[in-house]
Amino acid sequence: MDSLNTIVDEVLVVMKLRFADARTWRYVISAISKIVDEAAYRFKEDGIRLKAIDPSRIVLVDFIIPRDALTEYEIEKEEVVGVDMEDLAKILRRAVKGDELELKTLEAGRLAVSFLGRGIRTFIIPSLEVAAEELPELNIQFTVKAKFPPATFRDLVKELEPVGDAIEFITVKDEQKIIAKTTSDIAEVEIEASIENSALLEIEANEDARAIYSIDYLSDIVSASQAAEEVIFEYGTGIPCKIEYTLPYGGKLIFYVAPRTE
Repeated sequence: MDSLNTIVDEVLVVMKLRFADARTWRYVISAISKIVDEAAYRFKEDGIRLKAIDPSRIVLVDFIIPRDALTEYEIEKEEVVGVDMEDLAKILRRAVKGDELELKTLEAGRLAVSFLGRGIRTFIIPSLEVAAEELPELNIQFTVKAKFPPATFRDLVKELEPVGDAIEFITVKDEQKIIAKTTSDIAEVEIEASIENSALLEIEANEDARAIYSIDYLSDIVSASQAAEEVIFEYGTGIPCKIEYTLPYGGKLIFYVAPRTE
């Protein structure tokens, strides 16, 4: 009997790519799948992009992998592939240290996901008819920009998560620090982040700023920290925040989160 890998090799392959570290995709797709159920990937000459907005239209996701980040990339023409994000996340959870990731789009609207490590493990899922919504490029004038170690930003959110349902970020320009706080009927918790206490790597603040964001969304987003080399957090008073993860080999994962009004 032919193996699944042999069958994949024999069918018409429309697009093929290979990425050096499958675990990067594992953590990225896991985080995105908590925000959006279905999404459309655009495979273009210059690389891959997924841009989607969650059903409540509070979070916009922008995942970018440039062509240079791929060890192999074969594409005949621009292609859009719709994917059930939870199904893809379940498959990518099987990625282990040392695995490369290979994606192939096959005839009859199927996506082959392969891990190349100790042997080759291949999974095939159907692609979905997902409309690639034309989302605008956002041009937001942020007044605060801070660079965190990824684990520090994740821990900040996770420390506050058990207490309240929102995080208020307060920037004190003159002191070059960010205070993150949450409150509930039971407790109030406050975390101070600055370069001096090593919670921040860099900070640029044009003014004092204050904004509140839902902790549920932030908790989902920080699960991508394991894939990131650094995280840049930008926001301003009463406007959306931008959380940008720099990924290995030049990729980016960006989340825009609308503020809560209280």
